[in-house]
Amino acid sequence: MRAIRIPDEHWGKVWRALVASGPLACIGPEPIYLVSDRQLRMLRRKKLPFELVPLRDGRKAGRNHG
Repeated sequence: MRAIRIPDEHWGKVWRALVASGPLACIGPEPIYLVSDRQLRMLRRKKLPFELVPLRDGRKAGRNHG
């Protein structure tokens, strides 16, 4: 599982694509979502914007804007 943040201006479109592709969970006080590797590949394939965020185990975050 990977953690992502969805940009506010694209939230609806990205959220609908994620929900249609499988389960996800919201974690943390700000809206950060746990997604599967399959969902991450789908976001990249559809060029939907998101930001990878670090998980508690200290993995490095990355950015992807589609």
